[in-house]
Amino acid sequence: MATAGETPSEPRPGDRRTWVPYPDYPDLVWPYTHLNEPEITSKFEELAQWGTLGDTDYATLQPCTNPYEASQDRHVIHNWEIDGRIWRFRGLFDGHGGHETVDYTFQSLPSSILDRLSSRVRDKQHWEPIDITQLLGQTIVEFDNNIGQAFVDLVPGASIKELPDVQLEAIVNDPKNLDAVTRCMRGTTVLIALVDPDSANLWVASLGDCTAILGTKNPSGTWSTQTLSFDHNGHNPAESVRVTLEHHGESGCVEDDRVLGAIAVTRAIGDFVFKLPSVYTERGLLKCRVGFRTQKKVDELLPRVITPPYVSNVPQITHIPLGSSSKTTGSGGDQLRDATVPAGSNTSSESSSPSRSSGNSPVLLLFSDGLGDLYEDEFHLNPASVAGFWPETMKSVMSASTATTGNGSHTNAAMGFIRVGLGGTDSEKVSKSLTSEYSGRWMDDTTVLVTRL
Repeated sequence: MATAGETPSEPRPGDRRTWVPYPDYPDLVWPYTHLNEPEITSKFEELAQWGTLGDTDYATLQPCTNPYEASQDRHVIHNWEIDGRIWRFRGLFDGHGGHETVDYTFQSLPSSILDRLSSRVRDKQHWEPIDITQLLGQTIVEFDNNIGQAFVDLVPGASIKELPDVQLEAIVNDPKNLDAVTRCMRGTTVLIALVDPDSANLWVASLGDCTAILGTKNPSGTWSTQTLSFDHNGHNPAESVRVTLEHHGESGCVEDDRVLGAIAVTRAIGDFVFKLPSVYTERGLLKCRVGFRTQKKVDELLPRVITPPYVSNVPQITHIPLGSSSKTTGSGGDQLRDATVPAGSNTSSESSSPSRSSGNSPVLLLFSDGLGDLYEDEFHLNPASVAGFWPETMKSVMSASTATTGNGSHTNAAMGFIRVGLGGTDSEKVSKSLTSEYSGRWMDDTTVLVTRL
């Protein structure tokens, strides 16, 4: 959230006040209600969807109450029993442009992975970590390819070019075809974590700009952290160079840190405006009456879609051995990053697990980019660029969540990480974050999962 212009005098609980969220726009003035404790925590708990499922704390927050601005973040917490042993699966999906693709992905991608994982484990008892890495990558790529193919199959061959407009419009607006069409019009990031039954191996697969951080508490009480995900957006020089090299000779493939000047992420599920030849958008997707949220921008983008795809569906996958007792071999050292894999509360669980593990067990933090935005606004820095930021934050939040008892949000580490970004103990900052009165969203959807490994 942007730095506020302060109003004079000390606020009192329940005061209706105003603030200027963006100093460059002094005429933009928002009202808010000042709160103190315990009202702040009560409001936070009211607006967030939060809780604990087994070994995982979860929380998601979008304080804007306009239904049009409802959160497009989704998450899953699954424990899968395969041959009598439990694999832990955690997923975070940050949708954009609408809900259709993220809803389909978080409902269907985990089951696709489970089906393949079950077959692989049963067929190959002595699997290697690279087997799981390849399985995750192949499943994600094929899942996305199938979304695009379902739309292309509605207008096979040259029919997308040859059929009259009225017939194409009828096809894309036929109720039985709308799912296939809208899933191509929207998009979502993917961040998934998988832990084997021995808690000896961790895999993290990422598409987009959600973040995974592994934290370990040292005997001294300090924390060490390691980022396991990748930033797939135009701010990442490696991704910007990759996109540019894949379209040699085309100017502006990444412009203003956005692919074709339009989309922030360089890898995602969906977003087939950037993956299919432009004729499929011009004569197909644009005729869907549901529409894009930015219809005009899509029209203006089409002349730049020359050699798709510009947005990739190939995930980058990190494998981490969690202990020396792992039954697997050939993990490629301490860390294997496979960047060339071949082409209400959203939680569920098939099996229960212990609610809390040892205080010294590793902790896996997954979060959508909304949390990073909150931290940048609160601390005026990019957390990823500051040495020591995540170890100190991990120590502070995890210590606070285990130092108290009860059922309130103070014991929920996911809520703790979000509270830090909202302003921590600064009642005025947190009040502005939670109670501003504006028809649009003033902060990005923010979701956090904290799993004790």
